[in-house]
Amino acid sequence: MKNSTGLSLFFALVLGVGVIQASAATGCTAEKKDTTCDWGSFRKELASAHVVRAEYGNMDRAAGSQLKELAKELGKSVATKDEPADLTFKVQSASFAGIDIGPADEEILQLLVYSGGSSSQLVWVETYRGQKDRSWPANVHAAIQQFRERVTKQ
Repeated sequence: MKNSTGLSLFFALVLGVGVIQASAATGCTAEKKDTTCDWGSFRKELASAHVVRAEYGNMDRAAGSQLKELAKELGKSVATKDEPADLTFKVQSASFAGIDIGPADEEILQLLVYSGGSSSQLVWVETYRGQKDRSWPANVHAAIQQFRERVTKQ
């Protein structure tokens, strides 16, 4: 598994990138536990999108407002409940993989981007690694900030 600049996953994790990237024709592909996405294809899809849906649960309105703010900062309109969307942003908890030992960074959550509705094709996964002792809203904010920085740098 390599990202688009050729760094191995090992170096990506050491540097805190936390996103697995590889060449894929469109969207993301999953092999076993690994998901690979193509940054170039995603950038084109993000640039052409006009309307974004923020998908979140009733108990996670803070994440919803942060996702809506992200969409607006990217110059996108936020879809209403029944309006179709070009992209859907969603955050979810990373799966728990065992026992946590020490203060090492762990996968906390993923910012998922789907083409169209949430049941459509996954086109990007932004994985946030951090400390599990932080609150969910703080981790959501950090993941969105990480994604913002990636979009503005590349």
